[in-house]
Amino acid sequence: MASLRFSPETLRGIRNFGADLASPSARAGGMLTGAPQQQSLPNIFTRNLGTLLGRDMRTPQEKLGALVAQGTQTPEQRMAIAAEFAKYDPIRGMQLMEAERKTQNQLALEKQARERTQRFRESLIARNEAIGGSEERGNTILEATDPMLLDIRKEILAEEQAALAKNAGSKGRIAIGKQAGLTEEQVKELSSLTDDQFGEVISGVESTPKAYKNTETGSTDIYRVNRFSMVGIEKPNGATEWEDPKNLKLVPAVQETKDIGRANELTKQLAAQGTKDFGAVTEAARQAYRALDVNARRLQILDDNPDIITGGKLSQLTVDTLITLGASLGVEIPATASAGEAQRLMALGVEAVGQTIKAFGAGTGLSDADREFAKIGAGATLDLTAANIREMVELANQAAEDAINLHQGILDTLREENASEASLALFRAAPSMPTDLSQYYSQ
Repeated sequence: MASLRFSPETLRGIRNFGADLASPSARAGGMLTGAPQQQSLPNIFTRNLGTLLGRDMRTPQEKLGALVAQGTQTPEQRMAIAAEFAKYDPIRGMQLMEAERKTQNQLALEKQARERTQRFRESLIARNEAIGGSEERGNTILEATDPMLLDIRKEILAEEQAALAKNAGSKGRIAIGKQAGLTEEQVKELSSLTDDQFGEVISGVESTPKAYKNTETGSTDIYRVNRFSMVGIEKPNGATEWEDPKNLKLVPAVQETKDIGRANELTKQLAAQGTKDFGAVTEAARQAYRALDVNARRLQILDDNPDIITGGKLSQLTVDTLITLGASLGVEIPATASAGEAQRLMALGVEAVGQTIKAFGAGTGLSDADREFAKIGAGATLDLTAANIREMVELANQAAEDAINLHQGILDTLREENASEASLALFRAAPSMPTDLSQYYSQ
């Protein structure tokens, strides 16, 4: 996540440079020649005359100083400063402009992702209401992280299919089954099942994780396998389509399947109650590594701006301070925002950190007090201070660290029990698995 401002060092250099050259003691041409040159009386006369005629007779350095004095909060302000800087230092000026463009492009992508997620939430809420889903699930959708939203979509889809099967009888089941890749004969074999049981077969809730090797690519992966020995392929809409493994050039990977079973046994013993699939532990670890990476940049922004840590409640901070604090949480706050608007935008970032803590909190070493703090954070109350936000980021790091350590512990046990390298690769959560995690979180 890129900072919404020039770095403190860059800004200080630009500000001081412009101020020095715009001062009464500035020497004309000094930047280009390196030799100080006192302005002559003819030059002063020419400058004054030009000003009287309505011309801008300021030096580029004076213009830069004036631009810096106007502020550096908005993209337009920062780009104007970089463009002016380029007039006497083309290389550095172009670097600043390119960095600003990259920052704005990244922010635009993040905004698009947030908008897509919001549309997804609204769609799930509407679908939940249409099938008479609970209000509790509707509230969960509002707070859910992206991975949680995908799981909720599967739940809703299964209930939609169950409703169709109930209302349309055998014809409905046949339609659902064919859409999922089953034959009419296979659907008829499921006629003794209840609607709920039928839905579990279609969605893959009733399935067994097994490993298969692709004979064309040589890669090995984990698939859900149903009672008809078909493998489940998840479609973009969240539905599961069942395929004959032979049609996908897949053959059973016996040793890897055995290792998967052992991994799941260890998960039942060591993970939170109800967690049975090591794949879920692996995905949590992958999310944790991403969270630690993002949070390292968040803490760096806070470290670069120590003054905001001593601030009071969000409602007592200036908009300028909230802009910097928002950057630490990945939230863009316009310089034109009012204090109230800035606080509401800040709430989005605080909620995101609270969601991270809740996502990794189950089964970790978090205390009851920690969980309560995460709950407050997810509510994004205006009583939070900048120091509270730092504490929340570090608490999210602790939760992420616990998720990684759980995953690493199970993986180490599998390695000690001579699991195949192909099996271990299936559950790799990061390019490398460092024993020292200090580079990922604040001590």
